[in-house]
Amino acid sequence: MEQASTSPYGYVSAAIGYMYYLVFWERRSTATVVHARDAAQARRLAFKQKKKGYGSIASARRAVAADVALIRKGSWVRRRRNGTSPQFGSAKQKAAARSLRSAYRSWL
Repeated sequence: MEQASTSPYGYVSAAIGYMYYLVFWERRSTATVVHARDAAQARRLAFKQKKKGYGSIASARRAVAADVALIRKGSWVRRRRNGTSPQFGSAKQKAAARSLRSAYRSWL
C-alpha cells in the first residue's frame, strides 16, 4: 500500500517518490495530469500525450493535496495556470464563477 504524506504547503508526496503533476500548455485551457518523479519527467510524459494544437509546454506544477484527492477519485481536476481553482473556495466565490459562466453560456 502506498503511503503518502502532506507537506505544510499542501503538496502530497508518495513514499515511492512519484507524485501527480499538472502540465499546462500554451494554447490549451486544461492541463494534462501525469504521475512522475519530478517536473522534468512530468514534461517528458506529457509531451508524449501532446496533440495537434496544444502548443508547447508552459509549466509543470505538482498537484496540491485537494487535486490529488480528486485525481484518485477519478474526478476532473479544474485548475487555472495561476494556481486558483473553481472547484474550491467559499460559496460566494463559487456562485460568482457560476454567474460568470452563465453570462457566456450562449457563446459556447
